[in-house]
Amino acid sequence: MILKCIRNKQPFSHIRFGDGGIKFIDAVLHDNKEQLQIIIKKEGLPSYKIPEIFELWGYYARKANYIDSPEIYFNNTFWPRVKKLGKPINSETELKLRDWYKLYHDAEFDNNNYCNPESNYLMILKNQKFKNILEVMKKRKVCIITVFPEVKDVLFDYNIDIVKIVGHYENQYINSFKNVVSIIKERASYYDFWLVAAGELGRIYSGLIKEYGGRTIDIGFVIEYWLTGYIHPRLSGFMVSSLNNKHELILTDEGRNYLEYI
Repeated sequence: MILKCIRNKQPFSHIRFGDGGIKFIDAVLHDNKEQLQIIIKKEGLPSYKIPEIFELWGYYARKANYIDSPEIYFNNTFWPRVKKLGKPINSETELKLRDWYKLYHDAEFDNNNYCNPESNYLMILKNQKFKNILEVMKKRKVCIITVFPEVKDVLFDYNIDIVKIVGHYENQYINSFKNVVSIIKERASYYDFWLVAAGELGRIYSGLIKEYGGRTIDIGFVIEYWLTGYIHPRLSGFMVSSLNNKHELILTDEGRNYLEYI
């Protein structure tokens, strides 16, 4: 799909909400002030902007080519959502994830084109049938929205520009949002596609990129993997670094149990 949209210069967006997004939706809908304050502080979201941000999430979710669905963790077509192999997530988080459809419906995420919540990591799997995102990036102009501009040095053999944002607990809305929005409006369609790693505000960046004619993929914590080689414990039982290319992943024996669905 992304290759087709690049070739035809068609807009495209891939937006993942993950369990963090589920918690945000739940906190807004159920007025969970304690949970909301944790998210606000970490993600740098002003309290008075929460209704607007929430509305934009719904708007851009409806417009996206793909949004993620946690259902895949519970229907035996993918490995379960765990803290690490053999250790489940806490029951409260699991209940929220299982309630995803109602939460999406109540948040007006009216989009039935679903993708895997781990699709960012799956995009860097070495795949014999399809190009992964690293192969798609070759000889193309790419812009990355990230806290870590040094990723450009790690991916030195690609044509990459960086839009730097501040990190967690650094008031991203106040210190980065206006600048990023301005750059997107000016240059959305200049690049073959964008990679977005920007937390909860990243969903808005992704929506804007498509709205202004560009193509975007929510790459999330893959940026940290490219920088450090660190694989989150929830994934490390199923995916490991490729010996042939440290930027790619391969499936473990446990992960290959789900190969037919990936």
